Amino acid sequence: MAEPRRLGRRHLLAGGAGAGIGAGVGFALGHNDSAPTHRVATEPPAEERVAVHGATQAGVDRPLTPATQLSFQVWHTSGALEAATWARLLGTLGERLTTLVAASPTAARLSILVGVGPRALASAGLDPALASLPTFRGSAELPQAKRTADLVLAAAADLPEAANTAMDALRPLLTEHGLERSWSQLAFRARGTGMVTHNPLGFHDGIVQPEKRNGIPERVFLSSGKLGGGTIGVVRRFEIDVPSFEALPLAEQEAVFGRTKATGAPLSGGSIATDVNLTAKTPQGEYLVPSGSHVRAAHPSFTASPVMLRRSYGFRTATDGPQDRAGLLFWSFQDDVATFARTQERMDREDRLMEFARPSAEAAFVVLPGFTRGRPLGTALFA
Repeated sequence: MAEPRRLGRRHLLAGGAGAGIGAGVGFALGHNDSAPTHRVATEPPAEERVAVHGATQAGVDRPLTPATQLSFQVWHTSGALEAATWARLLGTLGERLTTLVAASPTAARLSILVGVGPRALASAGLDPALASLPTFRGSAELPQAKRTADLVLAAAADLPEAANTAMDALRPLLTEHGLERSWSQLAFRARGTGMVTHNPLGFHDGIVQPEKRNGIPERVFLSSGKLGGGTIGVVRRFEIDVPSFEALPLAEQEAVFGRTKATGAPLSGGSIATDVNLTAKTPQGEYLVPSGSHVRAAHPSFTASPVMLRRSYGFRTATDGPQDRAGLLFWSFQDDVATFARTQERMDREDRLMEFARPSAEAAFVVLPGFTRGRPLGTALFA
């Protein structure tokens, strides 16, 4: 394979943002580690309420620093709902989540994101393939209810009770419309700088994010048609074999990621803000960023993919057995589901980090365009 062209400094800006299972931790299972970026080194005020209404939904690129607690839920219908039913459900859902956010403590920074899956898109006369995933390594073993979604809700807050209470309040509305919850996950992330934090394996996550133009991340939001202001979301939940990874010597752990554990700097040299140099070699001719490392496997130069807006949350479930269930909930936003799919397929082939991760649920969905009191949630699709 030809060596990738190193991206210039004018394309790689210093700073930090969110990722997935991986090297910038985002354990971004599916994340692009070194590519055109915009990094944010400042945090919003701690006492800032997240704006519910707008051209886009809260929970994607606002708030600037992701909240630390997440309640993520995936719902299915017993059968395809008609467009009129979707319109009523989503309109009422928008009203209720607006009330919930307004009533939540300011310090909670509560946001509630709503997405719909392939069957809802079909009801709106759109192509279900917009929110459909191919079969990745480990996907075929999952039940169908954990491979797709009809409705996705993600409540994020800096107070766990705010996110959980909001979900409890919305549940009756969904069950009244015949929806059943397929799976859910409570997850957490440490507060970092901008979108940079640490993943469940202790490595920095979210180092590289999309470049912004006029304050809007590039190749994230759809710009026209019924979905203008929306975005394509992907979520994958991974159980992580933490004990096996931690049993590796530190140098081997860093070789798996392609970054140092203590500072997040790429193994090609520099600091966390330094561009990864995939062509740099030792005097013996070996790559400084090893073949099979997460940084190299997820690099967009190999798939001609734009950079995804990524964030990830860790989770840990205590059990009565000898080992807790630990893992990572990765999600990304992009304007084409193929952006994620190409990266994940390459990671399945090349990324050593995937040896320590087992998928337990996944879904693609369309994050609905933003809404206001005069333009209810879902209006663009189902009015």
